[in-house]
Amino acid sequence: MVAHWEGPFEWEKNPKHGQEEHVLYALFGAHPLYGRDVLLYFGKAEKGVVQRLPDHHPWVEHEYDRVSVRLASLGAFKSWDDWNSKDRYPRAPIDMVRAAESLLIISHQPAYNSRGKQHTTLARNVRLFNTGRLGHLLPEVSSAYHLGEGIKVVHAGWVGRRRK
Repeated sequence: MVAHWEGPFEWEKNPKHGQEEHVLYALFGAHPLYGRDVLLYFGKAEKGVVQRLPDHHPWVEHEYDRVSVRLASLGAFKSWDDWNSKDRYPRAPIDMVRAAESLLIISHQPAYNSRGKQHTTLARNVRLFNTGRLGHLLPEVSSAYHLGEGIKVVHAGWVGRRRK
C-alpha cells in the first residue's frame, strides 16, 4: 500500500482541505512529555475527513499549542515504475483503510491512540509506504518488522522453536 500525505494544515482550516479521497489523517501538536509538533493521533475517515475531524474538537480545543493536520489518500502499490507521487489515489476500500490505520498506530505509537495499539490483527501481512508531505512519519512500515511476522530465528542449530 501507499499513503500519499498532504499538509500540514492548521486545525482551524482543515475542513477546507479535506477531499473525498482522504481516508487517513494524522494530528500533530504539543505533548508535555514528547515536545512540540509531535504525532498525537492517527485516524481513519470512513465517511470523509470533513465529517470525522470535528469529532476531535472537544480535546483539540483544550490543547495549549497549535494542532496541525496531515491528510492522506491510500492506494495499492504495484511497482516503483507505476508510482506517481503527485497523484491522489481514489477512495480506498474500508478494509484497506482499517489495515493501514492499524499498522500506522502500531508502528508510530502516537500519544493519544490508546485503543488502537492493541488491534494488531488488522495489520497482519501489510506493508505501507508513506509518501508526499509525511513530516516525521516513517517512510515505510510493515507488519513483518513491527509485529515480527514471517521472521524465522535461525541460530546454532535451531530453526524457530524446533531443534534440527
